Amino acid sequence: MRTLKELYNANVDVRDSDIPVEWKESFGKFMMGQTCSAEVDEDGNIKEFIYYACDFRGWYFQNKEAIERDIKIDNVLKS
Repeated sequence: MRTLKELYNANVDVRDSDIPVEWKESFGKFMMGQTCSAEVDEDGNIKEFIYYACDFRGWYFQNKEAIERDIKIDNVLKS
């Protein structure tokens, strides 16, 4: 799984499963009222939401300091 910073740098649409659990609430509040697309199954049921890169990048920019601090902490703990 790519980090939020890697997704930001890739400038790609982001799937709901790409957002870590600890950031889902913040991202969900930011996305309230925004447009997104969805992956659907054969019966038309939504499997997963897909968020546009521009919206993800806006949210990331607003939370950049905290996100990158968490990434640094994770990297230190892994080594």
